[in-house]
Amino acid sequence: MLTLILVYLSIGLFLQSLLVFVEVCINFKRPILLKIIILIVAAAFAWRGIGYVYCYHHSYNRWAIEIPQSILPFASISLFTYIYKSRLTWYIISIGSLILLFQLAFQTYFSFTDPVFNRSPLWALPVAGIYFKIAKTIITLFVFSINLWILIKILTKYKPGNIYFIQLRTWTLYLLLFQLLSGISFVIYVYLDPGYKNIAYLFVLIFNYAGILLFLFRPKFLNRSNLKIKLGSIFDKKVDDSLTEKLFSEVFFTHVFYLNKDASVETLKKQLNVTSEILNNFLYTNYGLALTDLVNKYRVGYFIDLVNTGDYGNYTIDAMAQKAGFGSRFHLYKSFKKFHGGTPSDFIRSVHE
Repeated sequence: MLTLILVYLSIGLFLQSLLVFVEVCINFKRPILLKIIILIVAAAFAWRGIGYVYCYHHSYNRWAIEIPQSILPFASISLFTYIYKSRLTWYIISIGSLILLFQLAFQTYFSFTDPVFNRSPLWALPVAGIYFKIAKTIITLFVFSINLWILIKILTKYKPGNIYFIQLRTWTLYLLLFQLLSGISFVIYVYLDPGYKNIAYLFVLIFNYAGILLFLFRPKFLNRSNLKIKLGSIFDKKVDDSLTEKLFSEVFFTHVFYLNKDASVETLKKQLNVTSEILNNFLYTNYGLALTDLVNKYRVGYFIDLVNTGDYGNYTIDAMAQKAGFGSRFHLYKSFKKFHGGTPSDFIRSVHE
């Protein structure tokens, strides 16, 4: 009975992962690297699901079951690192590559040298199995420590008052939790006696299924091509004759400069430590807008997201206009018509009908 439950869960995991893969391909625009990482995670979950079904109908196959377990830790820490640091650091890439190479080398070697054990898990091999178990445990502890570090940064660093950060932080915390529980369950699965392995693997599949559902119901603003996810720390700014996209994004998007009531060229150029000429040239080159229009465009977007959350149903339009950075209801209506069309009142009614 438990085996059949595992088969059905595996089929569900495969189909759900396939759905996420297609949905991300269609709806996720940029950053491209973040899109690729999410697609790798979805593919690894699908691989695990269909791999277990294959093993149920035939016999245990290392390539079907164990490879996804090496891909997922690398993909997960790459995902969190990219979101919260805006880039993949060399040590994350290096360690992830070593994890994959370690798995592939072990599997390739024992597939050819010990064919009698080909249908046995690597951790069940005589002599070598104990070393593989230790290696898997070390890898899990490493991934756990990286995720714990990210968790601490999420809880202590990022602004709690911005709905984007609230959504992203909540989503990330759940994703980290299920990823952690899945990793722990897999380590237990490796060490358990054969008679109890199916119970541990059941929890692995459950946590995997919950994780892939989170990717399907990720914060929608992640899909936007014009919203840059830049949550890393601002480095010490030096006086320069240029302005980088990274620095501008961290000040304007990460620290939601556009929600400030006093958002102006004078205020922004001081934060960026550049001249007005450099700032204006940068805005027209990269966005084709003056700062006032760029600020109002993102304020309108923030107002729309406030309405869509449903948490502000009892607020007046004036209150939400203030929350979105507008000085008055009039400025909200004027900008809303320009960048969205219609009126805020009509939009609110359309959302709540």
